[in-house]
Amino acid sequence: MIKGKIPGPDTGIEVRKSICTLCDPQTQCGLDCYVRDGHIIKVEGSLENPHSAGTLCAKGAAQRQWVYHEERLRDPLKRVGPRGSGEMVPISWTEALDTIVENLERLKAESGPESVIFYCGYPKQPRPFLKRLALQFGSPNYCTESSTCFTAMAMAWRLDYGQMAGPDLANTRCALVWSGNPFHSSTPNARRLMDARDRGVKFIVVDPRKSPMAAIADIHLRLRPMGLLPWLWPT
Repeated sequence: MIKGKIPGPDTGIEVRKSICTLCDPQTQCGLDCYVRDGHIIKVEGSLENPHSAGTLCAKGAAQRQWVYHEERLRDPLKRVGPRGSGEMVPISWTEALDTIVENLERLKAESGPESVIFYCGYPKQPRPFLKRLALQFGSPNYCTESSTCFTAMAMAWRLDYGQMAGPDLANTRCALVWSGNPFHSSTPNARRLMDARDRGVKFIVVDPRKSPMAAIADIHLRLRPMGLLPWLWPT
C-alpha cells in the first residue's frame, strides 16, 4: 500500500489540499498533495477545484521537482570571489537585507534613484510590494517578465477590442485556435474546448505542428516555416 501511495492510517499517508500558482495567482489550480512524514510523495489535481477540475499541466504535475530540486536556493548567497567566478557563501537574511539597503542607498546617493531598476520574475505574489518599494525609492523602473507574457496579450486585446476579451465558447459554432496547445499549457481551457467539441463545435487549428489540439481539429491549417528544407519536413 505504501508503494502504491495509498492514503490511510496503515501507510501514514495523508492528502493535503493546496494550490498551484505558477501560471496565474488569481485562477489557481487545485492540488492533492500526498504527504508522508512531512514529505510530498505524490501530486494529483483536485477534482473539486472549480477552475481546474482535477486537471494539471506539466508545471502543476512537477510540483515535487519545484519543491525538492537540489539546486533550489534556501538561503541568501553572497559573492566572495571575482564576478563570474560563482564563489558564493550562505549568509543570514538579516545580513542580506542590510547589504541590499546599504547598496541601494549608495546608488541613490551616487547616481540618483532612477539609476536602479526593480525587476520581479516568479513567484508573482511579491510584485505589488516590490512596485511600491520602487515608487517609494523614487524609481519608475519597475519591470516584470509579463511584458513578454500576459501583459503583452492584454495590451493586444485592448487595442483590438477595447477591453479584455476571450472566446465565447457557449455560443459559438466554430472556434479558431491559432498556434495554441492547451492540452500542455492550459489544461482547464482544454477541458472547456473538449466540452464544446462534444456539443458539436467545429475547430479550425492553425499550427505548424501536429499537436494534440491539431489532432482533434476538423480543419488543420498546417503552416510551413519559411526556409525549412523540404526533406526535413515530415509528411
